[in-house]
Amino acid sequence: MRRLTRGWWSHPGALFVGACLSIVPAFRPAQAAAPPVETEDAELGPSAEAGPAPEAVDASASDEGAAGETSDAPETSDAAGTSDAPETSDAPETSDAPETSDAPETSDAPETSEVDVPGPVPEPSAVAPPRAGDMAANPDPKGVHGAGPHQANPKIPPTGKAQMWFRSTTFFDYFSDNYNQVSNDDRFFALVNYVNFGVDARLNKKWKLSASARADTHNVFNAKSQNFCDPNNDGTISDSEASQCNFGSDYRLERINLTVKHKKFELVAGDFNVNLGRGMALSVRKIADIGIDATVKGGKVGIKTKAIELTGIGGIFNRQQSDFATRTLFPDPGYPHLLCENTPFLTGNRYGNRAMTMCSDIVSAGRFDTKLPGKVRLGGHYVWMWFGQPVLGEQHEGLQLFGGDISRKRIAKHWDFFLGVTGLLRNFHHRDNYPGLVEDGIAAYTSNALVFGDTEVLVEGKYYNNYIIAKDASATTVQYAEAPTLERQDQIIPAAGNTAGGRIRISHTLKKSRVTVYGNFLSYAFAIDNATPLVGAANSEMLYHGFAGMRWRDPDKGSEVQASAGYRWEGFQDVNPSADPGSDVMYNRRMPHAELYINQVVGKTKGMDHSLSLRVDWRWEEVYKTVNGDKSFHRGNAILGYGLSPFFTFAFIGGFSTEFEQVPDFWPGAEARINFLESSFLRIFAGRQVGGLLCVNGSCRVLPDFEGVRMDLILSF
Repeated sequence: MRRLTRGWWSHPGALFVGACLSIVPAFRPAQAAAPPVETEDAELGPSAEAGPAPEAVDASASDEGAAGETSDAPETSDAAGTSDAPETSDAPETSDAPETSDAPETSDAPETSEVDVPGPVPEPSAVAPPRAGDMAANPDPKGVHGAGPHQANPKIPPTGKAQMWFRSTTFFDYFSDNYNQVSNDDRFFALVNYVNFGVDARLNKKWKLSASARADTHNVFNAKSQNFCDPNNDGTISDSEASQCNFGSDYRLERINLTVKHKKFELVAGDFNVNLGRGMALSVRKIADIGIDATVKGGKVGIKTKAIELTGIGGIFNRQQSDFATRTLFPDPGYPHLLCENTPFLTGNRYGNRAMTMCSDIVSAGRFDTKLPGKVRLGGHYVWMWFGQPVLGEQHEGLQLFGGDISRKRIAKHWDFFLGVTGLLRNFHHRDNYPGLVEDGIAAYTSNALVFGDTEVLVEGKYYNNYIIAKDASATTVQYAEAPTLERQDQIIPAAGNTAGGRIRISHTLKKSRVTVYGNFLSYAFAIDNATPLVGAANSEMLYHGFAGMRWRDPDKGSEVQASAGYRWEGFQDVNPSADPGSDVMYNRRMPHAELYINQVVGKTKGMDHSLSLRVDWRWEEVYKTVNGDKSFHRGNAILGYGLSPFFTFAFIGGFSTEFEQVPDFWPGAEARINFLESSFLRIFAGRQVGGLLCVNGSCRVLPDFEGVRMDLILSF
């Protein structure tokens, strides 16, 4: 039920709670573990690599917000003249992300951006195509001056000043069993292919032109007599079953892009990613771990001068139709607006028009950035979205976001500062006839990064009140915005839209021993619904999460050790109102956790490193439930890997979970990967992968359990 909330402008200020010690070990023990996401340079996936592990990373948006493994916010800045495409998008590299960002430079991000624990294998991200002008042969093909042999990196021969590129991503999967209550989604094969191709050209010294497209094919093949659309296996398919069945084959032109670029001007037509206001105002990007691959399909204009940078966008939200976890198909987000209702051609396919997405949520936005005296940067933005789903009969839903931010780097040579505020106004067009549909909210975030020699300190705070962008957003659709959570990337966020608190992290590196020690403490108040005050009410809740650890590397000996441990508590500020009478139970969820990673190079053959690695992560979680009482379980992974860098990796994977009685406790598997070209590889997984809730930067999805075989083949030229 929608309600009119108090004006965001009436709040006295942000409530910043908590603080003390931080840097985070990356871990996924409590949720479905995600496997490697392929980076642009096609580094070896950590699931099978006995090489550098992800460093204990605080996935906070405060720092460098990567568009992938180790951050809470997109890495892109709001600067005009650069594409906001994350590194893992399918956009050509000529529409590259900015070389610099407004984020503090003190970050816990690992030198290698690999994800830690294997799980349901997401789509590998696109490797950036070669840039025009970057056509020189490798000057050291045998690795004489490097760490080892280099792999071949074939390219399509250039034509004049134009460089064509091609990338094919093929998935061949066999789904044996997902351990749910039905069998129609078991025992089938899936063959999915994404073909990316394009051309980058330098027209002259000042102008660049790039064009690209992506065509997707999706096919499923039943290996049983039961029909995909007959979940009760009664031999007939009812109208209701047919309407809810998303299995099928599909072929479409998923992406298209044309970019004209100048030092002071950029024009984009087609599909592009975007990030405004560090993700608080707008963030549309790829989050491969949970199956999100979204763009804005429309237009973008960027203008850059010495005094100001301007960016304007407009279009509709477009998402990938094929789901990696289930191999079902998804429709485009949104609703059949007036144009689609009167144009049957656009709605002929239930998943969206195959040639051009049209019937989807609509967005337009603008952003400015300017430099003030004293090296202060000031920015502002406005976003308008039209969701359209009727909220009361035929009344449609719209949203406006407006705000700004201020930042300054290297204050007194030690301090990076950022403060951003964005206001939300929902359904303002209904203020006269349906005032109960009008809502408002606010998001405020600040980050302070300090560096004193070998010691780094990060202090962050957030205050979000009724800051919910898309109320009915699916986990596999478009996330629209990613306000910084201050959390580790992999954490379940209990209430991202109504929360106030902060965190501190401290790290120090010992020069002689090369050991880095760190600690983190996070605390914030939150409310599940906007009607509950953040502090003082019976249902007001609190969260505490503290952890500490160390990491040590000796590059000369090829050695690395990482270890961390911590404790997380979520519960009520007073006795749990749903607990048994007389009980003093306050918690909803509590969890100790520990992580260990060891890697050692054990030999060399013709410049190639032989290495072994061991990764173990564990957690014991206790959840208070009113019906079943306490629920406690263990969950984690043990991975033993071997790597022959840079050509081959192999890993034995032993997942374990005692959370559910109906499924196995042990989830064994094995994964092998062969890198036969610099940006091309074959990866095969066979075994079981435990499902469950998987979260990335506050965006969560329940993934199904998996038993079967997955194969990925990437070819890039």
